[in-house]
Amino acid sequence: MTRIVLAFVVAPILATLVAATSVDFSRGPWGGGFTLDWFAAAWPALAPVIGRSLAVATLVVVLNLCLGGPLAWWVARFPSPATRLTGYLVNVPLAVPGIALSVALIGTYPMLRPSGALLVLGHLVFTLPFTLAALVAALADEELRTNESVARSLGAGNARVLWTITAPTCLIAITQAVTMVFALSFGEFNISFFVNPPATPMAPFALFDAYATQRLEPASAQSLIFIAFVAPVLTAIVLTRRWAPRRTR
Repeated sequence: MTRIVLAFVVAPILATLVAATSVDFSRGPWGGGFTLDWFAAAWPALAPVIGRSLAVATLVVVLNLCLGGPLAWWVARFPSPATRLTGYLVNVPLAVPGIALSVALIGTYPMLRPSGALLVLGHLVFTLPFTLAALVAALADEELRTNESVARSLGAGNARVLWTITAPTCLIAITQAVTMVFALSFGEFNISFFVNPPATPMAPFALFDAYATQRLEPASAQSLIFIAFVAPVLTAIVLTRRWAPRRTR
């Protein structure tokens, strides 16, 4: 597994770094010398779309918690044919190609496209299954439900049980949901390309456009800037998954 990660994750990132710091990568690694000028040239063009993608990803995370949290609670605590059907329906977008989902959203809600609301809705539909996957299992835990019952028997209200028992116990699941949703929304291409108005492109489309229309060096610099914003989130996912077994024991 380590070799696979090194070969298909670390090595391409290092190759991108070499290209981004080469004066002329067509002449080989660091052809023409070492430079950071490509980063300086890439940032002004990338900054607006990075800010836009960060804003959309943050809003999508908030909506996932506001909608996905109660939905996950209902699915976990009240098992029934209705909750099982809801779980199936929420996961349908994962089986639908992004292009088809985008066209369906545009055809159904064209009036929401100019404002950007349709873009947020598309990201929400695409990321909500991951929120449920993280939270339903945590909320269905029998030990958690027992602790909540004990707290209520001792006089704690629902709000106090939520903030002192449920939320701390599910903190790892919540962190995983938040980080996964943020990373997926920030890097999502299909919906961002087809649903979003062309005048306000998102970061993934800006990267695609850079590789299609520019030299490899500035495009590589933009890619590394993009990765720099995603790397802390991906690191948080890895750390929480490594921490979870110790907390469980």
